[in-house]
Amino acid sequence: MKRIDPRHLVQFHEIIRTGSFTRAAETLGLTQPALTRNMKMMEGRLGFEVLVRSRQRIVPTTIGLQILEEAASVVMAERRISQLTDALRQDDHDDLRIGCTPSAAFHLLPAPTAHFASQYPMTRLDVHSQPADRLARMLSNHEIEILLAPTNIASQMESVRYQRLFDTRMLIVASRDHPLAGRSRIDRADLQGQRWALPGRNTTSRLHADQLLQQIGIETNTPPAEIPVTMIHTFLQTANFLSVLPDYAVPSARQTGHDVASRNIVELRIVTPEIGYSYGVAWNDDRPPSTAAARFIELFQMSLAR
Repeated sequence: MKRIDPRHLVQFHEIIRTGSFTRAAETLGLTQPALTRNMKMMEGRLGFEVLVRSRQRIVPTTIGLQILEEAASVVMAERRISQLTDALRQDDHDDLRIGCTPSAAFHLLPAPTAHFASQYPMTRLDVHSQPADRLARMLSNHEIEILLAPTNIASQMESVRYQRLFDTRMLIVASRDHPLAGRSRIDRADLQGQRWALPGRNTTSRLHADQLLQQIGIETNTPPAEIPVTMIHTFLQTANFLSVLPDYAVPSARQTGHDVASRNIVELRIVTPEIGYSYGVAWNDDRPPSTAAARFIELFQMSLAR
């Protein structure tokens, strides 16, 4: 099969759009004889005439109309590629500074961060993982461009806009080897006297974990172990503790891409109150997200959907 030069399809599209070899040659930066020669070459490879001259303009033949549809897709592809490269050049050597709460940074950021780095190789991605209140101050001081955090943080700030991304709820979890993990039914009495490992104080996860335990009526004989949220999964593998984590930190059996420690964490089968919160992205009202920031948000949403 004889191949058609994609440049000839673009030129054919421009001739039909302008209705003239002369005008098309001017917009394409070619001479009229060169453009005429290219169209004859394309027709020779196709074995069909694609252009005819009417009284006022050049129009496609019947087969030319069908080829014009394919030519239009090539033109659109060129435009999209041009827009992409323009965006990359616009953000060349820029920094994209993102703030994200520790739990979400650990469990949700790896995939969108990797995809962003491959699409924007010239943009340096600077991720700050801090408690939400510190990140809120950083956003107010323009130290970060976008903030990924519970939406109640942004709703309390002035001159900040935010977008909700997803809702999460708190789960009681344990390692697969914990005695309660294999139980088909667990009640409040089973949870009494258990040892607990909870996220550090003054974090969103800890606030809602305490709220859930209080509503269930769990009384701990000893103070809970306070473990950095990025280490809780590993900690539960080495000790028979229970914990309370947001659902996005507890992958289901069907999900992949999580580390071994995360995959060995399971939700206990107990009916609990619906304790949770909304998570979103925020930015300063006077500085809309840059092209790179908007793309990162889009990649983050795509990762959540998967």
